[in-house]
Amino acid sequence: MNYINLIVYGLLILSFIPGIKIARKNNFNEDYFSFETTSCLKGILAFCVIFHHVSQKAAFHATGSMSFFEHIGFVFVGIFFFCSGYGLYKSFITKENYLDGFLKKRVLPLVISYYIMIAFYAVYYLITKPGFSVSEWICKLSGLTMINSQAWFVYVIVIMYLAFYFIFKNEKLRENGIALMLLVAIGQGLVYIIGNHFPWYLGESNWYKAPGAFSNVSWWMRPCALLFSGEWWVESTWAFVFGIWYCKNEEKILAYLKKNYLVNFIVFTAVFILATFATLHFIWDVGFWSDMGGDLGTGKKAAGYILLNLYCVYTCFYLALIMLKVRVNNKFYAFFGKMSLEIYLVQEIFLFTFNPLIQKGRNPVFKANNINLLQYLALVAVCVIAASFIYRFLNVIATKKLKSKKN
Repeated sequence: MNYINLIVYGLLILSFIPGIKIARKNNFNEDYFSFETTSCLKGILAFCVIFHHVSQKAAFHATGSMSFFEHIGFVFVGIFFFCSGYGLYKSFITKENYLDGFLKKRVLPLVISYYIMIAFYAVYYLITKPGFSVSEWICKLSGLTMINSQAWFVYVIVIMYLAFYFIFKNEKLRENGIALMLLVAIGQGLVYIIGNHFPWYLGESNWYKAPGAFSNVSWWMRPCALLFSGEWWVESTWAFVFGIWYCKNEEKILAYLKKNYLVNFIVFTAVFILATFATLHFIWDVGFWSDMGGDLGTGKKAAGYILLNLYCVYTCFYLALIMLKVRVNNKFYAFFGKMSLEIYLVQEIFLFTFNPLIQKGRNPVFKANNINLLQYLALVAVCVIAASFIYRFLNVIATKKLKSKKN
């Protein structure tokens, strides 16, 4: 096995041991989805997202390093969404007047954090001089487009938070709240499916046909320059709605899962394996892009959108099944779980900054024993964590008054 895989996978497994809890026969982890446990889960996911983005680099792909993470980033994000939906509804039903001040205490801090992030990236790009035009700077600094390509998560989560607030604040709408939330998620999917990886109104003549084909067109005509122009925006949002549904029906679901747990586990594991093969087949053999890099077509995009969302939903369900018996809850991951958003949003800077270690232009660079890949991974991880502390500190200062009252 690739020694980088041995190190990464080995350390990851070892890091789960502190705080792991395995329920005995006929017993279950009743705290399987407590606030502490989900915080720990978010910490794990934050690092998994870093590994996912690292694994997509050409040098890592060519050597098979960390290949486990390469194609399942959407699942990690889906679990984030699931935890968010679950947590929102749990707070809604257990905390009196939870939605009072919701926009100020839950949505506004995300918006403030987003613009602090923009400031981070603006400084970075002023230093690296990427050659943004005036119109591009205006759009990126205002948030009309993204200065950080991984920041799409904030747009989507804010939309889902706003939808949750306006739907569940209204008693009449609340009766069909889950269905309405699903419609909001599907609406985002339709924006991508009906639209394109590029502005749909430009026509096929502007699709990518060869390297450099977009070099002479305006920045906003290039691949995925506009909002909701990539499948990653929409392929895991159903998990947010599933989190709400799961929380609402948790008592019935747990009663069903606990009854004949072993049989349920075998059956759901078999389905999970089949679902994984089907999903990976689509990702590897179909995908959302044509061989020439253009748009795959509305029908296939819709099929992929539905398949990947269903897979995210089922993975979250299967994860809950596992955590009833085996769950991890340690202080290390719980600590980083509290700053998972910061970790997620600052990483792109360092994924770019240390690129010269592993690639020259678009070509991967290999050194003896691929030591440069390990150096790249270590530098990215350390710098992301360090920058996240600074980012977190600024966020706390900026939102301190907003959070002075308990949520």
